[in-house]
Amino acid sequence: MKKYICTAADRKKIIKAKDILDAEFNKPFSLNRLARKTGMNPTKLCELFKETQLFTPYEFLIELRAEEAIELLLKTKLRIYEIARKCGYATTEPFSKMYKRHTGMAPSKWRKLQLSAPKGTYPLIMKPLLPARYRNI
Repeated sequence: MKKYICTAADRKKIIKAKDILDAEFNKPFSLNRLARKTGMNPTKLCELFKETQLFTPYEFLIELRAEEAIELLLKTKLRIYEIARKCGYATTEPFSKMYKRHTGMAPSKWRKLQLSAPKGTYPLIMKPLLPARYRNI
């Protein structure tokens, strides 16, 4: 397997990829489309993104979607299916699976727990900050 070296130009493209993912987190993900928009080979983009950001582009996208879901669950009265759509999911099933992996519980249960918590407390998020492969280094 070819090992890519991250140049200054590549770092700019990685930043551009992050900006694109941030702006389009609620749209369907395609590594090939992201690579075309940044002017990079998909394999190189994925490898260098992972090397510099500790996440693959898809993992980064999931983090963005989870952050948006947390925000919407806490600050709106939208139904779960509406939040799922706003976060880029066509149905609630994949959204709920992602959310449960991220926080340790279903979105509706998490929301109920947070809304019943004392004022001024921080939301409970059980997911570690780094992917498993980077913990215990």
